[in-house]
Amino acid sequence: MRKIAPKVLREIARCDDDWVEKARTLVEDLKNQDKERQLRNIQSIAEGSDSWKALELFIRYQAARGELLKQWAEAAIQQLDELHSEAQSIASKYGADPKAVHMEIISRVLGYAVRWHVWDVKGVGQ
Repeated sequence: MRKIAPKVLREIARCDDDWVEKARTLVEDLKNQDKERQLRNIQSIAEGSDSWKALELFIRYQAARGELLKQWAEAAIQQLDELHSEAQSIASKYGADPKAVHMEIISRVLGYAVRWHVWDVKGVGQ
């Protein structure tokens, strides 16, 4: 389980608007597919892990099983990996573990991605 100081969590939360926008971009290519379960599985792995590499492998595993498009999986991995620079910036500001901050940001982005995806698949046409 990640241990992140409250002040670091507040800084991460302060950027929620940015995370919501990044989540929007992450799921744009899934609009015509119902992949809520797969996204929730990925989010669950992210929340329970301290390892970006383990999460990256899980996303590839889901694609290899045909649960996600390989093209989407590679793009998602790239987008989530790019969050590392923002995590590094926050971590260095507070002397926190950059890996933990990265995984916390990824977890937030994936949570927002699930909500956007449900909106795209189930909410728009209703």
